[in-house]
Amino acid sequence: MAAIDNIFGAIPAQVLSQFGQDITYIKTTTPRTYNPTSGAVTGSDTNVTVKGIISQINSSENEGVYQTSDLSVLIGAEELGNYYPTQADRIQYTQAGSTVQAKIISIRTYRGDEPIYHSLVVRPQ
Repeated sequence: MAAIDNIFGAIPAQVLSQFGQDITYIKTTTPRTYNPTSGAVTGSDTNVTVKGIISQINSSENEGVYQTSDLSVLIGAEELGNYYPTQADRIQYTQAGSTVQAKIISIRTYRGDEPIYHSLVVRPQ
């Protein structure tokens, strides 16, 4: 186990449990298929409740590729186990009493030997 795992591994879970809000992480577990005749999309999802911190993102970050509605979401790796987020996945969260679904557009995982936390950029749909 790397030193970063021993020193920093438990910190995200502690911070997120105290300051995070409940987020539904939607894993796309089977490939999506599209039937052009019927317009139906098939495939299944797995929902996992995680704690996360959602914050605004500056649209000028990353050479201006983000929209003003994009958000930064920090989630711990502990709830996802050895699963790494993908851009096919989505999140759901509550904002002003409404449920909002957002598409993941960028993923950065911070790790030693094991993932410690994931930093996502999401775009509300």
